[in-house]
Amino acid sequence: MRTHFNLEKAVKFVINCKFIFSFKNIFKKNLLALLFLLITTISLAQSGSCSATLIVENNGNIRSTPLDGTYYSMILTNNSSSADTFVLSSKNINASCSNTDGSSTSGNVLINTDFINSERDSLSEITLSAGQSVNFYVHVTVPAGTSAQKWSCNQITATSTNCSGYNAVTVLHTYIINPVND
Repeated sequence: MRTHFNLEKAVKFVINCKFIFSFKNIFKKNLLALLFLLITTISLAQSGSCSATLIVENNGNIRSTPLDGTYYSMILTNNSSSADTFVLSSKNINASCSNTDGSSTSGNVLINTDFINSERDSLSEITLSAGQSVNFYVHVTVPAGTSAQKWSCNQITATSTNCSGYNAVTVLHTYIINPVND
């Protein structure tokens, strides 16, 4: 009788072990899928948390400049709930922008842009706490030999290092004036 009782316990034990190990096998088989799901969820949550604005102070996106250049006063604001570092870049977009006076962009010219802080030091990236704003400048200079009375369009971008592919963007429209006539 006792042997029969021990045998029943042993069978239950083996059944329970198979049951437990079957979950372990399911977990092993689905580990890659679970890991992918976790990474995707974290990535989507992180990308949704990035928010920033990049504007020209006093809506001054349109400016005329003599051949010696001008400054655009920019404001970058980190609207997210965590600190972020933004990498600054400038790209000439003459081919895809519209001149504000309606003229053809085929005659647009290239200009140089540099990022500087309020102390006039060169700048390539800005780190901001959550909710923080900072002023900086885009210094526009006109290369020697550039024709006057021409436009240039430049896209200014602040790219987040926390959220892959997140950018705050604004466009500068610069008109090169002829200092003799204007």
